[in-house]
Amino acid sequence: MDIFLKYAPHLSKSALKGYGSGNTANPMHGRGHLLKLLDLPCEILMQILTPFSTHALLPLTLTCKEVHNLVLRILHYRLLLAAAAPEYKIILEAYHPARRYTRPYLYCEYLGTDGLSAEIDGEESLYNDCDGVSGRLGKLGALYSRFRPEHPGVEGTIPARRIAGATPILAQPTDGTGATASEGWSQSTSLTTPIYLNAGDGGKRKVIHTINLDGGELFGQFCTYGSLVQLSERRGVFLSTVNIVQPGQGTIRVWRNWLVDRCRELYEAERDGMELDCASVAKDSTILWTDYHKNVGVKVAVRHRNLMHNEMNDLDEETLSCDLEIQELVVRTTHLTLAVEDSIAAKADAGRGKALIFGSFASRAA
Repeated sequence: MDIFLKYAPHLSKSALKGYGSGNTANPMHGRGHLLKLLDLPCEILMQILTPFSTHALLPLTLTCKEVHNLVLRILHYRLLLAAAAPEYKIILEAYHPARRYTRPYLYCEYLGTDGLSAEIDGEESLYNDCDGVSGRLGKLGALYSRFRPEHPGVEGTIPARRIAGATPILAQPTDGTGATASEGWSQSTSLTTPIYLNAGDGGKRKVIHTINLDGGELFGQFCTYGSLVQLSERRGVFLSTVNIVQPGQGTIRVWRNWLVDRCRELYEAERDGMELDCASVAKDSTILWTDYHKNVGVKVAVRHRNLMHNEMNDLDEETLSCDLEIQELVVRTTHLTLAVEDSIAAKADAGRGKALIFGSFASRAA
């Protein structure tokens, strides 16, 4: 009750008492009429509830059916806005632990959220198969937004910065497809550094990583970290950053048996002209998840040609080398919505004029 009074001070506690009872008749107390909360029009109730954060709205769904429906409508449209917010961008850092400082981050282009539409009560509504109000919030929690990781777009090149005493590194030219040419370039190549844009290359180059396992090695490691950033007009400058992969997560164990199974599945599907598809994102075996709650994951295609034809290979004793092509980044849409809210809250805190001043100050002698 107190949380409602915070945003509706004109309503007295006696007016709010019994707001979930379902009795909408206005009681008479003396000469005046006292309104109950549910006697207000839906438009006013929406204005009262809209300033609430998602964490504050969820407990209110247990009060009554009417409030549940209003909260569901607010959360539904928040998910729509958060999934395709133009002022925000997801950047992905994916690399083998040995290449942590050499891999550039990837820009993620929004592809869509399967099952989420602007309709709440129509024929194409997400909640058509729900009996009453039960299960509707669970439907929202099961939605995933899909993004395509892209290499940073290159606008041009500038001369590399020379550091005294450092060994110069020659920039390798690329072929027509954008891949680095391993042959045909000489030591006379000019030292250049690419100028990256605040956008991806449109998926022109595939995002491929290699995992090598020695004989007897059961698993390898792969790191995946994602952040929700707000881009600035200046290249490479972010106005805000919110982690969507929490600290302590992001380092994934890639097991040998899983690699071999994915290799064979993809090989058989391509041989038969079929596509690997799974009806549920949470049950998709081609996704490497960063956490047990399956909030963030990367959908990969695993390829290795040497192990397709012999099912009886002793895989535990063989050296295994597989290419992981990152096809999509999948993020639970509710998890993404909370990240957007955290970014907005951080921006509001930054605008309050607070500052930390670091320095050495001499104290005045007494």
